[in-house]
Amino acid sequence: MSQHVSLKSAVATGYGRQETEWVGGVVMSSPAVSRGPGSGPVHDFFTIALRSGWRWLAMSMLLVSALAHTTVVAPGLAETTYMGVLFIGLILADLMLIAALWIRDSPAMWTLTAIITGLAFLAYVLSRTVGLPQSSGYIGDWVSGPGLASIASEAVSCIVALWVLTRHFTRARQPSHVPPVSG
Repeated sequence: MSQHVSLKSAVATGYGRQETEWVGGVVMSSPAVSRGPGSGPVHDFFTIALRSGWRWLAMSMLLVSALAHTTVVAPGLAETTYMGVLFIGLILADLMLIAALWIRDSPAMWTLTAIITGLAFLAYVLSRTVGLPQSSGYIGDWVSGPGLASIASEAVSCIVALWVLTRHFTRARQPSHVPPVSG
């Protein structure tokens, strides 16, 4: 007579819950049925904490970016109002990202870090190459002190955020090793 061994477990993965059943040494997996509101991969994207050691580097680079932009707010408001407003918005976004990464470095916060710092980097490059609307005075000015500090800190923050996200989602897709069940 054959033995039928069945063992069920639910494992939290990077994309939500995964139910696994061991039946006679064979692993059967299926995505878990939602257990109610607020569960699943979207919920995890906003709530799980990655606890990455890289967050301290990202947070310090965001602080450098915020400090570098405080020196150009007044001239930005005087020359082109929208530039000054964008600088203020970037400073506030940097400070909020620092707090968010410190409290819980979720994939959502890392994604926002990559997007915001990437767009700030792009704006810097555009302002130095083709110029921005109503502001062509920065074309060719690649070596200003605040500019170098901001572009370096934004580049590092963006690269770190992309690195953390890549590692997280790569690990989340790898199947975990399941030991055979002895019967």
